[in-house]
Amino acid sequence: MILDYDAPATWPAEVINFLDGTVAILDDWHGDQRFATPYEYDDIIRRLYAVLEAHDILAWHNTRLTAREADAILSNGMFLPSVDALFQRIDAAQAEGAFSSAIADGFKGRHQADSPTRVGRIWFLFTRPHNDTGIEDFLRFWGGESLYAAIDRDPTLGPVLRSVGIPSVVEAAIPIGLFPDSLGFEAHIARQFSAWRAGHSYDGLPHDRVRVALPKECIRRIVTFPSAEFLELTGCNQYYEPL
Repeated sequence: MILDYDAPATWPAEVINFLDGTVAILDDWHGDQRFATPYEYDDIIRRLYAVLEAHDILAWHNTRLTAREADAILSNGMFLPSVDALFQRIDAAQAEGAFSSAIADGFKGRHQADSPTRVGRIWFLFTRPHNDTGIEDFLRFWGGESLYAAIDRDPTLGPVLRSVGIPSVVEAAIPIGLFPDSLGFEAHIARQFSAWRAGHSYDGLPHDRVRVALPKECIRRIVTFPSAEFLELTGCNQYYEPL
């Protein structure tokens, strides 16, 4: 079953039942901490992952894609980022006439694709993108953070990154078992549940990365600008700087 973080009422029954059985400790831990201990909380989070592991989680990858790249994701899934993979993207876009060989060389000379937080990791957001104000540049610049982090203000290369591709959101349903060393999204799920049961909201931004190529079966759809679905999903019509 697919877990939609934004809709706790729809979560798998075993997840809800488990959290209902621990909600008193969770509420205290998230509040005054009168009796909940770190050991109890950590044990709940550990056991929660075991309950979640049988399910998929709804996730969004915010990016900018050419039509060919979008078709490839729908047909083949998503590959792991690397320097070689970035260079292949650059070469393919150049071959399609997106930019000149000189621009391609500029990209290759200024990339940050070998950063340890980027190589071999595909990053996903588990709440709808309109909840996260930090995703704008992923939609604004082609090539991802590996390129725009160093180039976005370059007077020659930066505008090219803005011109290639279309702002896109890849929606996926990812097996939770693909996050064996999670960055803590289970804690967000626990807190979201506590807030829901208490009748108020929680504004966490759960996210994580997969370290394996994502098969096409995990890809649900790609939502592109300027469709109504894209505007609703991203809230981009509220951006100070339009896409």
